[in-house]
Amino acid sequence: MYAAAPKKMLVNEKAVQKLLAMIKDENLQPGDKLPAERTLCQQLGISRTSLREALRSLKADGVVRIRQGSGIYIDVIDESIHNNGVELDEKNHQNIFAAIYQILEARRMIESYCVRRVAEIITPEQLNRLWEYEIQEYRRSLNNDKHNEAARFPRTNFESLIISFLGNPAISIMYNRLSSSWKNHLDEINAVVLEPAPRHRQHLAIINALEERNPAKAEEAMLYHLEKSKESIILLTEKYKGGAYDDKDS
Repeated sequence: MYAAAPKKMLVNEKAVQKLLAMIKDENLQPGDKLPAERTLCQQLGISRTSLREALRSLKADGVVRIRQGSGIYIDVIDESIHNNGVELDEKNHQNIFAAIYQILEARRMIESYCVRRVAEIITPEQLNRLWEYEIQEYRRSLNNDKHNEAARFPRTNFESLIISFLGNPAISIMYNRLSSSWKNHLDEINAVVLEPAPRHRQHLAIINALEERNPAKAEEAMLYHLEKSKESIILLTEKYKGGAYDDKDS
């Protein structure tokens, strides 16, 4: 696991944080309607473009739903949503690592089940998409310094792509929220669990098992990938506990 250089927060990420803070401060509940876009822009001090990008992000996470001609409504509110964004800045490292371990446990449950199911139903077209995605992402990571965003996180999530092959929107939405929370927590400590090369090798093992349509082998490859992630997290946790963590030598 290596540390990444601090990155400037994107404008739409700030807008998301402001929206989440407003939802919490006003104690909005599922079904409540948000103010009109113009009012939100004035209240939050953001542009309409930033607001719409933030709303698209929150819609994808299941936090809001947008009804054409009616307005924007709260869809789901829970503590995990409040802990993303503004309040996350107040967490200490111990709480962040606790959350990472909890998310990893949830990932293990979901990904091991889904990869077995996908191994039974995956189509040649889906396999081609997976191969093309992994090859392109690995090349992209090699063309960037490891501290750059391309090496830090892929444009889309490898596991999310596999899970999408199930054709179950409920699982995909739930997993994408989990994945987003995972990345947000890693960002808080400026770290990436696996460097591109080992990550790529482990992804290839998963794809090969899917290509063989072998559920047990696919699950084994996925669990190995998650176990390696856990080992990296444990190492970084120990560095923080010992006070020996330093961006330069990670």
